[in-house]
Formats: sequence, structure tokens, C-alpha cells
Amino acid sequence: MRKKYISLRNSISSDNLQLKSQIIADKLNELDFVKRADTLMCYVSFGSEVYTHGIINAWFSQDKEVCVPRVLKGKGRAMEAVKISSLEELEQGTFGVLEPPLEQKNIITPASIDVVIVPGCAFDLNRNRMGYGAGYYDRFLKLISHNCLKVGIAFDFQIMGKIPCNELDIPMDILITEERII
Repeated sequence: MRKKYISLRNSISSDNLQLKSQIIADKLNELDFVKRADTLMCYVSFGSEVYTHGIINAWFSQDKEVCVPRVLKGKGRAMEAVKISSLEELEQGTFGVLEPPLEQKNIITPASIDVVIVPGCAFDLNRNRMGYGAGYYDRFLKLISHNCLKVGIAFDFQIMGKIPCNELDIPMDILITEERII
């Protein structure tokens, strides 16, 4: 199923990806919870994922504390949230995704994050998520505060009726696509 949804996502034209991503970003930034948030974490988009660079840059212009994930190699498939002040600080890291360099020490405790934007291959109508299979986000999301809003962003075709999940999978609080908010 992962391959199917990634393949579908990869078939989107660059212009369509940008247009749909902007619609999703606008919906996200209209949420009161996001407007009120002080500390936000967002994945840095890669390939055909919903484009997040614009979301991150908008938060910088609003003087929000912005953090992005960094994978910790050799640490049991863990990741940490690192505060950044510009996308220019990032370099190619694990899996080819842009990450803060290892010498950057602005680590944000997961419990202090107000909103986390989470990627996925697919989501379902119950807000369950199918990630990329390594469990990085599920492990990280166990560390955040129960007050933190977990937001999955995806293209509408990535929403399916039901995803197989188990007790290790962390559901989202809200899903945003270019068509709807779940």
C-alpha cells in the first residue's frame, strides 16, 4: 500500500503539487490552534510530499518558534526536534531529507511543542496514519504533551477508508487536504 500511495503522489505534476500544497497550507494556518501556538514542529518536505517550505517560512515571519525533525542515527530509530531560524541552516541528512546539522544544539523538548505537522503515505477517515515504515514519528509522538495538536497533511487521494494499525500507531487529531478537514 505504501508503494501504491507514493506512486500516486509521484504522478502529480509540479504545478499541481504546489497549488494543492498552498491550499493545504492556507487551511492549516487558518486554524485557531495554529494561530495561537508558540512552538510548532513541521517536517521538511521531500520529493512529492505536501510542500512545507512555505508553511515553515510563514511561521518564521510570524515570529513563531519553529522546529524540524532530525533523525538520531544509532539511537533506536529516534528523532529529535531542533529549533531553526531559517531553512538555509539545513543540510541533506538521513534518507536525503533536509535536517539541521548535528552540531546544531537547539533541541526542543517534545512536551513544549504546541503543534506537530506529520507526513504520511496515507491516512484514513479515523485519522490513522501510514508512515514510511520505520516508526520515527510514532516514537516521537509518544513524547509530546497531550495538549499538542497532531496534524496530518496530505493530498485528498491519500485518504482511504481504513488503514491497518496497531497499538504502536499514533492517530492524528486532525487531517488537512486540499479538499477537506477531517
